[in-house]
Amino acid sequence: MSRKSVSYMGIPIEYTLTRKPVKNINIRINEHGEIMVSAGRRVPSGYINDFVESRAEWIIRNLAAIERYNETKPDSGVYTGKKVYFLGQLCVIDVEEGEGERVLIDGNVISIYTKKADDHEAVKKMYLKWLYTEAEKVFSLRMEEIYSIISGEGVPRAALDIRNMKSVWGTCNIEKCKITLNLQLIKADVKCIDQVILHEYMHFKVRNHGADFYKLIDKYMSDWREYKKDLEEKYKDGI
Repeated sequence: MSRKSVSYMGIPIEYTLTRKPVKNINIRINEHGEIMVSAGRRVPSGYINDFVESRAEWIIRNLAAIERYNETKPDSGVYTGKKVYFLGQLCVIDVEEGEGERVLIDGNVISIYTKKADDHEAVKKMYLKWLYTEAEKVFSLRMEEIYSIISGEGVPRAALDIRNMKSVWGTCNIEKCKITLNLQLIKADVKCIDQVILHEYMHFKVRNHGADFYKLIDKYMSDWREYKKDLEEKYKDGI
């Protein structure tokens, strides 16, 4: 990898170039606003610079969009007063110093009791561990409920795995008969969780996203698009 720079109308555009065995020049901008360019090993540097400069308006427009998003997105800390989501409900974190290490939810207040109240990383780790525990209970129940509804389709009963993922709500491994759900789903309404579970279960019958697949989804949840939209637009708290 090497750092490169071009200028567009007096505006410097710095990017990181990675040489790869690819046919085309590819440009992407990550969540930190860093411009990443990949190109074949034999592509001249001047040609790559010209290509980046030709995409300057697109780059500048997307950099501005990322900056706006980063200014408004929630921070990733866990502290008293922090607003978070749990099962579709907006809650408030209350961190209290105490002898016992525990997390309790009462109404819309999630209380974290710990001897390390000033250790922000320890508090966050404790909160995430609690989320995993709650997610395992809720997801297991929802998996059973959805399976009882769709078992007539001849799909197998899948094992559950939970991971904190960035880009997908769920995945299925047909060979291992396993559905992996995103930990972040525990923040959403139960209907949103059901929508993802149903989606993954139906892949055991139809592996692609063609018309037959969505016909099956519609059969069991006609309003799934509403819940999918809610997942994309709501329940983001930065943690």
